[in-house]
Amino acid sequence: MKKFRKICYILFIISIFIKYISAKYSYFVETYYSRGIDVYIVKLLSKISSIFDFSCFEIMIYLFSISVVLSVMYLIYRAFKDRRIFFKSLKNVLLNYLACACLIYFLFILLWGVNYNRVSLEDSIKEEYSELNDKDISELSFDQDDLADLYEFLIEKCNETRKIVDSSNTGPENNSRDIKNIISELENGYDNVELLSLNKLGGYSKAKTILSSRWFSYTNITGIYSPFTGEANINTNQPLISIPFTVLHEMSHQRGYGNESDANFLAYIACIENENPYVNYSGYFMALRYTASALSKVDYHEFVSLTKNIDDEVLKDINDYSKFWEKYQGKVNEVSDNVNNLYLKSNRVKEGTKSYGKVVDLLLLYYYLYG
Repeated sequence: MKKFRKICYILFIISIFIKYISAKYSYFVETYYSRGIDVYIVKLLSKISSIFDFSCFEIMIYLFSISVVLSVMYLIYRAFKDRRIFFKSLKNVLLNYLACACLIYFLFILLWGVNYNRVSLEDSIKEEYSELNDKDISELSFDQDDLADLYEFLIEKCNETRKIVDSSNTGPENNSRDIKNIISELENGYDNVELLSLNKLGGYSKAKTILSSRWFSYTNITGIYSPFTGEANINTNQPLISIPFTVLHEMSHQRGYGNESDANFLAYIACIENENPYVNYSGYFMALRYTASALSKVDYHEFVSLTKNIDDEVLKDINDYSKFWEKYQGKVNEVSDNVNNLYLKSNRVKEGTKSYGKVVDLLLLYYYLYG
């Protein structure tokens, strides 16, 4: 066991070195890892895990939790039997878990984590547009008037698409059949996304549902990507209206985009490029919420004025969505947010969970470039 621990500690040091070096060479990471090596790694992992209908990652979480419980029971047993042996056992247990943590971190970096050091999505979009149109847009910037225009556009699209979707599918309640149909339909959800040639990356496994979704809702987690199995896992205990967006969000992680803002933006693009009006509405609806929040902070008067143009049915969907998540606010949510914030910052996302709001910058950029 000591030899195993030493190997794990060495692998951890190697992973730190890989992370440090990759942070210095974003273009290299983008070209050779994110768009090369990692594509094949994730495809292989996702295809293997797709053999099983259930989420392999969720089972791994259960097994880890059981191991922790068994370790605690073992230590309690040792404490009552012989206190001298107890401290030796405690030391071994802690060192074993530390070694496992080092191994897990090494695998995380090797299998997917380096993607956090790729070229920013905003720069990639600008570079692609400049090459295709022979126009330098590197200094492009936006103001609150542009933000208001985007908000007005999203209101129009929400009103438009809401009129042609089935009203029974927009409420806060859902059923497993609807969700399974959406997941199956979105297995090739990026086939129509020409931006950054995402439609040319090939196929990945479809998303999987989380069995303990209700408990995940208390952490405010709507989905989670597993870099160890290549699985896009979906919390089914959320309003059906956000399910398509969430599925495509987690599927963007499969394609090597770690930043949450990037994943939200790519989910929006995949939604609006889809042939299903309900998927379109999910994308416009979620983008509307992000943009509304941003505009209300910089120009509240304009926000109120434009919000009056939202149709009653869309407003009802917004209210139902908010009421649903109000039920799950609390201490668990705060702890989860703090943990997620720490995780993001440790992976070069300086804004932490605030990076979720940066999706509006990407929405503005895309709206300006492509309308």
